[in-house]
Amino acid sequence: MFLGGWAVMMGVGMLPGTLPVTRLVAAARGPFQAIPFVAGYLAVWLLIGVAGYLVLSPFAPAVRWAGAGVALVAAAAYELSPLKHACLRRCRSPLRVLLRPSLTGGVQHGFDCAGCCALLMAVMVALGLMSIPWAGLLAVVVFVQKAAPLGERSPYAIASALVIAAVATWV
Repeated sequence: MFLGGWAVMMGVGMLPGTLPVTRLVAAARGPFQAIPFVAGYLAVWLLIGVAGYLVLSPFAPAVRWAGAGVALVAAAAYELSPLKHACLRRCRSPLRVLLRPSLTGGVQHGFDCAGCCALLMAVMVALGLMSIPWAGLLAVVVFVQKAAPLGERSPYAIASALVIAAVATWV
């Protein structure tokens, strides 16, 4: 059940933000080279989903809403961290993936994306993977961060919104 929800979340939340770099790979190398690129990207996220399931499944009932406020605050702090900014910068400038074979570039881009979104994913686990409204909101946030013109500045606004949401869960 967890991995099914994870797959839905990846499809709704992560793939739209990867479309610009996928188009870049297809334009530079040909449309069929986009397939191994996306496969490498998805393999990273599937691996993260399996690891998350193995780590979190024993604690799933406690992590749900009770841990949502903590996950929201942790995600807000991470949004302002140097690691988040470094991963986001690499994610927004994906030309380096063209220096590698498509599959390897997809894996590399998947890890950069995971670095951008790691704690947002934790929030999704805490709020419920099968929540379509939360997955849709995550998709918008990821797309803005990765592809919108002012996306590199968005972590500040997102961190503020996450703190407000955390306070709301505790009230």
